[in-house]
Amino acid sequence: MSVVLYHGSGAQDFSLETLNPSIGKFEKLRANVRDLLRVRGHQSALRLLSLFPFQLHEASNYFNDDFHVLHATVALDLYEEARQLAGSQTDRAAAAQLAETVSEIGPYVRFVAVSLDPNRNVEATNDGRGLKRSEINRLVYKYIGVEGGYLGDFSYQKHHDFYVDLDLDVNPFNYSGTTRDRFIKILSEATPDVQARILCGILGRYPENSAPIRTQSMRDEIETWIRRLTATGAVAAPSLKITSQVVERALGDAEQLLASTGATSGVDRVHTALHGYLLQVCSSANIAVPEDASLTQVFKLMRTGHSAFSDLGPRPEDIGRVLNSLAVVMDVFNPIRNRASVAHPNAELLPEAEAMLVINAGRSILHYLDSKLSK
Repeated sequence: MSVVLYHGSGAQDFSLETLNPSIGKFEKLRANVRDLLRVRGHQSALRLLSLFPFQLHEASNYFNDDFHVLHATVALDLYEEARQLAGSQTDRAAAAQLAETVSEIGPYVRFVAVSLDPNRNVEATNDGRGLKRSEINRLVYKYIGVEGGYLGDFSYQKHHDFYVDLDLDVNPFNYSGTTRDRFIKILSEATPDVQARILCGILGRYPENSAPIRTQSMRDEIETWIRRLTATGAVAAPSLKITSQVVERALGDAEQLLASTGATSGVDRVHTALHGYLLQVCSSANIAVPEDASLTQVFKLMRTGHSAFSDLGPRPEDIGRVLNSLAVVMDVFNPIRNRASVAHPNAELLPEAEAMLVINAGRSILHYLDSKLSK
């Protein structure tokens, strides 16, 4: 299945055959097309040429017509972007300009199309810390910069040496495409700690203000990604048997914030989820709770009033001490939330590692309570 961004006159089907042998990897023709588009001011067409790793294929159709297709095989995110571009009249016109320019100085192009890579690797979730495709694109296009498919000032050899200098076992010569294509593929497949090392290397190679797009604010944003990538691993978000709409919403918000802006932004939501969970448990067990009861007070009422806590196993005194320690932990959640989280406009916020500690503690408590109470 392909997304067709442009089709010329004639039948609307095509079958890809081989890469045009006289064009090879399209690099020389691409460079000339890029220069023509720039001189003529066709910025949207130039963006398409830079965005997708196009190759020039010989093709035919049911009527045995001979023509060429400007075609790119891409990952899921770029395929979805192509699908959205196909619905825009402006972007379809840009694809037409691209095809006409290639046809002007090269072989006739009847179609511009993008296909989903059938052999793509399904990217791991990386426990919420890994870079999202949108972040990788921002790094590539909004900080490093791309010129005709090439990333910054990287040549193929310089791109190889970049990873050697970072002491990473990565060989970009094992990948196909331009330096941009290879960099995106390598970064997408890397684990969070390797992604962080690559980002640090990029910031070292391309300091802020070394180009107009490399602003201080963009560097600051990249540094927040690095802090997230190097944070300690997260305890998995619980799938609760006892829950409420408030609890589910808070847990969902925490998961999204953890993935997008880091643990510091999720502290408030985990506090809300835990508080809402305890209130739901008390309500279900007909345990009376004062309207303004704090998190710690609700936990105490639940622990003393719920029948599930009458049996703590063969070491009740030891488990009781653990539960008392959990009460102490929850007691400090309130000042942390009020004075060091984004719940209020605080001047100082928890660092990423300490915020992850709070989130992990809250999730661990929820895991235990739901396992205990759902029985």
